[in-house]
Amino acid sequence: MRVFEALEFAKKVLSQIENKEYAKWEALLILSHLLKVSPLNLYIYLDKEIPEENFLKILEERKKKKPLAYILKETHFWGRSFYIEEGVLIPRQDTEILVSVFLDLPVKEGIILELGVGAGVIAITLLLEKPNLKAFAVDISSKALEITRKNAKTYKVEDRLFFIKGDWFTPVLEKPLFKAVISNPPYISMKEWEALDEEVKLFEPREALISGEKGTEFQEKLLKFADEYLLKEGFLIFEMGYNQGEIIRELLNFYKWNFKIFRDFKGYERVVLAWKENM
Repeated sequence: MRVFEALEFAKKVLSQIENKEYAKWEALLILSHLLKVSPLNLYIYLDKEIPEENFLKILEERKKKKPLAYILKETHFWGRSFYIEEGVLIPRQDTEILVSVFLDLPVKEGIILELGVGAGVIAITLLLEKPNLKAFAVDISSKALEITRKNAKTYKVEDRLFFIKGDWFTPVLEKPLFKAVISNPPYISMKEWEALDEEVKLFEPREALISGEKGTEFQEKLLKFADEYLLKEGFLIFEMGYNQGEIIRELLNFYKWNFKIFRDFKGYERVVLAWKENM
């Protein structure tokens, strides 16, 4: 089967479980993965033969609602490919807003702290974009740290990325060491979990998604404790749920942070940049 035939076939199959636009994008991802080329360059290879058996096997797994990133063991973030496995949260496109917010800050060197590093896409991207940075990566999951370490080696930043296994701030020395504390924390409430798509509930790690009864427990920990770890004129940057703007503003004001909130690609409030004048 050639690429142009496989593209049409994959779009038809995938349209059974998702909308046509996303089916087209996933078809591109599958074929570019099999040919080891960029998805955007796939159209150069329309007449090339593909490994049909592997192709059909991937489609069969995807029809069972298993996320494509886990099938391919590959996810894309900030224009780069990262290794991923089941048991580690799949990065979302909205998290690129967090990266963009950090890159606009006047932070060119020093050390940053990421809490809940997952597959390492945020920390590694920031280290690649700002070569004078160093980062500490904290996660409670041994598997997440293992995957992050693998990705760090791939992009040759392992000498600037330091791994700490532990729960949130617990394993970190309580001193003002960091230019920024960054996190894409769990922010789904128990009630919201019940309404999530099946493929998220069945395959993605629950502990990386559910914050607690309210859904804002981890953000409150950040706002309560982060200033103890930040250098003077340091920044706190974190994600929040699309419907959490009001309560996050209340928490920001309660803990006396100055802040700015950025919207995602769909227009939802998504990323918080916070700082304290006299820290």
